[in-house]
Amino acid sequence: MKIEDYQLLVALKQAGTIRGAAEKLLISQPALSQRLKQVEQHWEETLFIRSHKKLALTPSGEMIIDFAEKTIKEEKELRERVESMSKEISGTLSLGVSSVVGQYMLPDLLQTYITRYPQVKIELQTGLSEVFRQTSEQFHLCIIRGEKPKNLICQVLREDKLYLVEKKDRVQKEKSLIAFQSDYTFETTVNNWFAQHPSFTYSTVIKVDQIETCKQLVAKGIGFAVLPEIAIGDLSTTAYHFYPLMTDKIYITRKTWMCTNETANQLPQVQAFIDMIK
Repeated sequence: MKIEDYQLLVALKQAGTIRGAAEKLLISQPALSQRLKQVEQHWEETLFIRSHKKLALTPSGEMIIDFAEKTIKEEKELRERVESMSKEISGTLSLGVSSVVGQYMLPDLLQTYITRYPQVKIELQTGLSEVFRQTSEQFHLCIIRGEKPKNLICQVLREDKLYLVEKKDRVQKEKSLIAFQSDYTFETTVNNWFAQHPSFTYSTVIKVDQIETCKQLVAKGIGFAVLPEIAIGDLSTTAYHFYPLMTDKIYITRKTWMCTNETANQLPQVQAFIDMIK
């Protein structure tokens, strides 16, 4: 039975007549009589004894209308709870975030978000952007650097210039390029720039997994590195040389994308995260 059928039974009990209930429900008396007949067929019981003056409840009718009143009350309370949840913003927010963003941006973003929406449960995975391009369907929202992912709703979160960073009092005579683990688009961009700028040469490549390890080695004068703007805010011009990567007098940059799919984009906790960043 539909909630409207329960409302019809309660209206009949309260009005005591077909006419009074029809006026309350804003339907015709024949239509109400037909619906009552269908409800009685559903229960296979007579719910009202009809007379010219008043409807009288049968014992079965009393039990069923008592159930109807409870059902209407519970449905109303459930609607109120659902509306309250949607206003409060709750549920789970699953995030797949580039390691670079996870290191330099995400802590502040999550602190703000959790403070505003404490009812939301955060599920977080950080790693290479390429991983999240391939597994984006596993997350509500991904923050990815480099190429824009296909088949997702994306917007640019930030755009970083790339810099070759070198300690001014470098201790190693032979120049080494210190490279942190990244996706192929970043590596290709860096390699192409070095190929076009032979004045910047290096004899060896030191590979590390984390960008902070890369920075620590640069800080000890072991070599130089190509770093995104997001990662060099704590490095001073008095201690380091910063050479912007440029081609034809145009800065080489790397975009950070905030992406979601059509389904996740409709979730209130996802929209709250997007709106917070905006």
